[in-house]
Amino acid sequence: MKTPRIILILTLILWILSTGIIILDKTTPLVITSIKIYYSLLITSFALLAIIILRFWLKIKGETLVMSFSMSVALLFAIAYVFTWRLEWKTETILYKNLHLRNRTIEFQKMDLGAFGTKSRTIDRTKIFPYFEWNKEIRVNEIDPLTWKKADIDQT
Repeated sequence: MKTPRIILILTLILWILSTGIIILDKTTPLVITSIKIYYSLLITSFALLAIIILRFWLKIKGETLVMSFSMSVALLFAIAYVFTWRLEWKTETILYKNLHLRNRTIEFQKMDLGAFGTKSRTIDRTKIFPYFEWNKEIRVNEIDPLTWKKADIDQT
């Protein structure tokens, strides 16, 4: 009887972590740069939510659980795909490099909006670890020359 309780706790912890990272990506300057990792977290979140609801809350078992699980995850992912479709910012030029931190740069980026033209921004980009960064939009005239070295490296 202890095993289902441990599995439920582990499932809840993993669901909270995956959902929390996705929420942080949407609500803070934290950015997941790999679309594969983003959708893996999204699928994990929805799959675990379906398991929590179907298995532990509604007490569904056997073949009914497998079918209900598959349909629930497919439906949740299809709905989420529409709402989470992301346009990508592309770095045009690395304007400055930080003199103290190698993983921090100031970059000029553009986003192609198709028929609606393009958007541009200048960001202070800090790479936290692979596929995760912290981006903050800034103004070029606020850059401290004691902290930043001019780079002007084209990325196109």
